[in-house]
Amino acid sequence: MTSLSQKNLINLAKRNEVNGDLAQAIQNLEEALRDGHSDEVVLNLCELYIKNKQSYSAYELIKEEKDLFTNSKIFAEYSKILRKNNFFIEALEVKNITDYELPCSVEPVSLELQQKIMVAFRKKSKPTKYDYDKLFKLDLSNFKNFAQSLLIDPSLNFAVRLVLCEDLFRLGLRNKFKILVLGQEEEFIPKNINLLEKDPVYREVVSGIGSRYYHRPSQIPAVLSEVNLILGSLYPKLNKYVDDPDSFASDIASYIDNHDGRSNQKLFEKIDNNISE
Repeated sequence: MTSLSQKNLINLAKRNEVNGDLAQAIQNLEEALRDGHSDEVVLNLCELYIKNKQSYSAYELIKEEKDLFTNSKIFAEYSKILRKNNFFIEALEVKNITDYELPCSVEPVSLELQQKIMVAFRKKSKPTKYDYDKLFKLDLSNFKNFAQSLLIDPSLNFAVRLVLCEDLFRLGLRNKFKILVLGQEEEFIPKNINLLEKDPVYREVVSGIGSRYYHRPSQIPAVLSEVNLILGSLYPKLNKYVDDPDSFASDIASYIDNHDGRSNQKLFEKIDNNISE
C-alpha cells in the first residue's frame, strides 16, 4: 500500500522531473521509500534511476522485491532493468529457473567490453558485489570459460567461488567444471548440485546447530556465521566431507566452544587457514 505522505512525495517527484530536476525527484522518492514499502514508489524510483543513468541502482532496488517473479509490473520492470544493465547471464538464469519469457530481450555487451570486464575483474584482489555483477554482462561462452578459470585459481576468494557455483547452477549447465576445494581439485556438474542453503547436508547441519544452541539464542547468529564459512568452503562437495550431518554439527559446536573439533579438528583448522590466507 502507498500512504498519503508517500503519494505526496510521488507527486513532488513528478513535478521535479517535469522541471528537469531528476536528483531532487530521486531524493523525494528515496524519502518516500524510507516511510515503508510501496510497489508504486519502487517502480517510480526505478524509472528515475534509469533516466538518471543509475541503472545499477535500479537493479539493486528491484532485486529487493519479494514479488519479483509473481508481480507482473515488478517483473516487467526487472526485465527492463536487466536490459539496461546488459545483464545477459542473469536473464538466462531467470529463463532457466522460472521458465518465464522476459518481456524485454537482454543482450551482452560488445566482445571488446567483455574482455575489459574480465581483465578488470582479474586485477581485483577483493572484488565487490558490483565487480562481480559486471560478469553478468558477458555472453554465455565467455562467462562459462571465465568461471572455469576462476574456479581453479587458488587466489580466488572462497565466497566468490561459492557465488560462481550457484550462478552456474542457476544457468542449469550440464557440463563438468573443475574447482579447487581447500586447494584440492574436484569436479562437479552445476545441474546436479543445489544452492548452498538448499543443500540437504547444509540444512541438516544448520538444524543440528540450532538444536544445540537452542538455550543460547544470543550466540546463534555468530555460530551460523561460522557454519556458513565452514560449509561454504566445502561447497559444492559437501557430501565428500560430511558423512553424518548431526555429528558434523556437534563437532562444529565443540570447535567453536572449546577449540576442539574432535574428528574434524584438522579439517576446521585447514578451513580457517584457507580463509585467512
